[in-house]
Amino acid sequence: MNAGAAGPDADGWPDDSALLTDVVRAVLARSTAGEWTVGGDGFWCRVTPPRHDRRAQGWKLHVSATQLSAPVVLSRAAEVLVRAGCAFKFARGLNELGELLSASVHRGSGGKFLTAYPRDDAQLRRLAVDLDRVTDGLPGPEVLSDRAVRPGSLVHYRFGVFGAEPVLDNDGSLQSVLTAPDGRREKDLRQAWFSPPAWAEPPFAAPGPAPAPEQAPSAVLLGGRFAVRGAVRHSYRGGVFRALDHETGAEVVVKQARPHVMGWLSGKDARDTLRHEAAVLDLLGTTGLAPRKVALLTQQENVFLAEELVPGVTLRAWAAERAVGAWRGAGVPWAEGVRTVRQLVDVVAAVHGHGLVLRDLTPDNLMVTPEGRLRLVGLEHAVAEGSRVHRVSTLSYASPEQTSAPIFAVAPARTSDLYGLGAVIFFLVTGVDPLLPLDEPALRPGHGRLAALVGAAGTHMETLRRLSPLVLGLTRDEPGRRWSLARAREFLAAPPPDTPALPAGRTSAGPGRPAADTLPDAVVEQLVEDGLGYLVATMTPQGERLWKPDVEGATKDACSVQHGAAGVLGVLTRAARLRGGAPLRAAVAATAGWVGERLTAASPLLPGLYSGRSGTAWALHDAAGLLDDAPLSRAAADLALRVPVLWPSPGVCHGAAGAGTAQLHFWQATGDERFLHRAAEAADGVLRAAREREGRHVWPVPETFDSALAGSVHYGFAHGVAGVGAFLLCAGTATGRAEYLDGALRAGRTLDEVADREGGLAWWPPGEGADRGVAGQLHRCSGSSGVGTFLVRLWAVTGQARFRELAQAGAAAVHRDRWHASTAACHGLAGDGDFLLDLADLTGDGRYREWAGHLAAVMYARHAVHDGRTVLPDESGAAVTAGHGTGLAGALGFLLRLRHGGPRLWMTDELLTAEGR
Repeated sequence: MNAGAAGPDADGWPDDSALLTDVVRAVLARSTAGEWTVGGDGFWCRVTPPRHDRRAQGWKLHVSATQLSAPVVLSRAAEVLVRAGCAFKFARGLNELGELLSASVHRGSGGKFLTAYPRDDAQLRRLAVDLDRVTDGLPGPEVLSDRAVRPGSLVHYRFGVFGAEPVLDNDGSLQSVLTAPDGRREKDLRQAWFSPPAWAEPPFAAPGPAPAPEQAPSAVLLGGRFAVRGAVRHSYRGGVFRALDHETGAEVVVKQARPHVMGWLSGKDARDTLRHEAAVLDLLGTTGLAPRKVALLTQQENVFLAEELVPGVTLRAWAAERAVGAWRGAGVPWAEGVRTVRQLVDVVAAVHGHGLVLRDLTPDNLMVTPEGRLRLVGLEHAVAEGSRVHRVSTLSYASPEQTSAPIFAVAPARTSDLYGLGAVIFFLVTGVDPLLPLDEPALRPGHGRLAALVGAAGTHMETLRRLSPLVLGLTRDEPGRRWSLARAREFLAAPPPDTPALPAGRTSAGPGRPAADTLPDAVVEQLVEDGLGYLVATMTPQGERLWKPDVEGATKDACSVQHGAAGVLGVLTRAARLRGGAPLRAAVAATAGWVGERLTAASPLLPGLYSGRSGTAWALHDAAGLLDDAPLSRAAADLALRVPVLWPSPGVCHGAAGAGTAQLHFWQATGDERFLHRAAEAADGVLRAAREREGRHVWPVPETFDSALAGSVHYGFAHGVAGVGAFLLCAGTATGRAEYLDGALRAGRTLDEVADREGGLAWWPPGEGADRGVAGQLHRCSGSSGVGTFLVRLWAVTGQARFRELAQAGAAAVHRDRWHASTAACHGLAGDGDFLLDLADLTGDGRYREWAGHLAAVMYARHAVHDGRTVLPDESGAAVTAGHGTGLAGALGFLLRLRHGGPRLWMTDELLTAEGR
C-alpha cells in the first residue's frame, strides 16, 4: 500500500519536489559562510560546507518533522547548522519524507527527516540545544532508534557511522561498521530502540532508564483495562498486540497509533486514521462483517483501539497453506471455491449497503474463521463514498482509477471495489497474486494483460477457468463496464459448466499467440533477444553499479554472481558465444572491464560462488576466453588463486563448496594443477566440517561464525547438503579420491531420508528444525530443484536408481506447482527450469524439456514491455532488474539454454563424464 506526499501528475497536481531544496538554497543565499555544496543521491539532499572533512563515526543528530512542518523545521534548522558550519542531509522532497513517515518504513529509519554531522561532541551539544530551541512547538514523530534531547523534542541523537565506507560481511552484504577504541569492529545496527555501543560515552545524561527492546506497553494496564499479552507485529506507526480485557475476560486485539507518524499534508496522522477505523467498526461491528469495537483510548499521546479478536487466519495465509498442499497446485476445488466466492461477494455487498467504499480489499484484510466464514479486518481505509481521502494503492488489487488518482482527492466510487473484488477472487481460487510488472511506457490496456494471465493460469486450474468471466467482468479498466454485484451473484447462482483447457498449440487469445503451456520457438527467441537487448541498453558504466539492483541487491557486492555484475557477465558471455554479434561482444568487454577495475575493492575476499569472488573470477575468465584477452585471463586466474578455500561456512553460495567448485572449473579451463590441489584442499576442509546427526550426514554452519546462517543446518543447494554433495561428487571424479565420492553418497542418503514424499512428488524442508510443510521448498536455493540438481548427477556417476527416482519426484513437484513461483533463478522458475533441462540431458527423457517449456510459459505470462522490449520481472514480480540470482539475467540464462541447449552455468558437469575427466 502506498500513501505519500504531493507530487506532479498528468492532471496538474502541484509539483512540490523542489520546495525543500529551495528552502535550503534560500538559507545559504542569505549566509556569508562561503560556498556550500548542495547535492544528493536521489532520496537525500546533502549540504556540505567548504573544506569539510567528515569524521568516520560519532554522535549525530536527527530532527523529525511532519509533511506540514517540514519547510519550517528545515528553514530553522538550516539557519542553525549553516551558521555553525555543520554538514547535514535531509529528505529531498515531501514524497521522500512521506516514505520516512509511513507505516511501512523500517522502524529504525522512521522519522529521520534531517541528519546533522557535528565536528565533535562539543559542537553536538551546542547544536542540540539550538535546534531544540528553534523547533520547539513544531510537530514531528519520535525517532525510535535515537534518544530525544528532552521528552517531546524533535531533536534526537544516536551514535553511528558518518563517513566510514561500508564493508562486506561474511554473507556478502555491505554493512555500516563502527570501530571501537581498541580496534574491534561491530555493525552499526539501526534498531528500533536506543542502542549505542557500550564504549560510546553518551553526550547527555540519560533522562531515565532506556526502554527495553521491542517493549510492548504491558508494564501498565492500558486504560486501566487491557493487559497486553504479546505482540502480533510491530511497525513504525505502532504495534498490534494481543491483550486481555479485565472487564470481560475476553482476549482482544489492541492497535497502537503513535503521534505524528503518517503526518501528511492534510494535517492528520496515524491517530486520526485509527480513530476513523474505530468509527467504521462502530458502523459495521454489530453486523458480524468486521470486528466489534471494544474501546478507543488515549494514553501518553498514543491512541489505542481495542477490538474483538477474530479467530482464524488471513485469506492470504489460508490460500498459501492449501495452494501446494491440499489443492495440489491446481487451485481451489470447485465447490469450495464457489461457496467462498459467493460469501465474498455478499461481504462486499453488505459493506456497500452501509454506504462505504472499502478502497483496500486484499487477501490480507480478510480473515477466514475456523468455520470458514469471511470477515473483514484492517478497515482504516473504508470511507463514505464522496469523502476526501489520501490515495491508497495496494499492488495488484487497486483499481486503475485508484492508482492514477491524485495523492489527496475524492474517494473512488464503489465500482472501484469491484476491481479489488475480482482481483481477490483470482487470488482466492489460485493462491497466486494477480501481479504484473508495469509496462514502460504503459501502452497496453491493463485488462488485456490480466486476461492473458487468467487464460494462462486457467489452463491449469479448473475453478479459475470456470470463474474467468466473473474475474474479468469485475476487473475491467473502465469503472462503468465492470460487472455489478447483482450480475456477479446471478453468475454464481448458475455458473457455466467447465470448458476443458485448450490443447497445446491452440489458444483463444487469437491466431499466432502462444498457448498457455507451450511457447513457440519464436516467442522464446523474442524473450532472449529482447532481454539481452534490455541488459545492453540499461548498462550504466559510470555508475556505482553497472545495473540498477533490486532492493536486496542494493546492499550486496556489486561484482558478485547473485546480485552483481558477474552474474550478468556470465549470461552475456554465454549469449555472445551462442549467438554472436558485435553488440553482445562489446557488452561483454564493457562488463568485464567494469568488474576488472574493481577486483581489489572487496574486503574481505569472500569465497562463495554466488555471493563471493569465486563466481566473479569464473565470469571474468570465461569472458577473457571469448575476448581473447590474456591479461584479463591472468587477472581472473590470480583472483581465483587468492580466494580462500578453507572457510567456516561450507555451502556453495557463501562458502567452501562454492570456492572448491570454482577451483575445479579453473583446473578444467587452464590445466593448471594448482587449482586441482586447491579444490582438494577445499574438499578436505568440507569433509572435516561434516557431522553425523541421528544417522544423517550434515554440514552445520558454526554457531560462532559471524553470519546470518550461524548455527543452521541446511539441506538445499545454496547453503547445505545438496550443494556440498555436488561439489564433493565433482571433486571425487576429478581427483579419483574415494573419500570425496563417499561424502557425496552420504549426502545423497541424507537427502533421501529427509525427503517429504506424496504421490510421486518430493519436497525437502530447508533444514533441521524447519516446518515439514511443502510450501516454499521447491527451488534451487532450498528445495526440490536444488536437491534434485545434485541427486540426478549423483545417479549419473553412481548408477544408483533411487537417486534418479528421487530427483524425478522433485521435478514432478516443481512442474506441478509452477504457478506458485517467481521467475527468478535462485528462488523461482529459472532455476527450476535449469534443473528440468539437467534431467532431460542426463536421462535422455524429453518429457523434462517439455516441462521446462511449461515453466517458460508461466514466466512469459508475467512479462512486461519496456521501450518495446519484452522482458521478465525479477523475483518481486513487480520490477525488472538485472541480477542473476533474483532478476532478468538468471531467467535469460535458462531461456538461452532452452533455446540453444548446452551445459548449465556455474556447474562443472564436464567432470561427470569420462571424457571430461
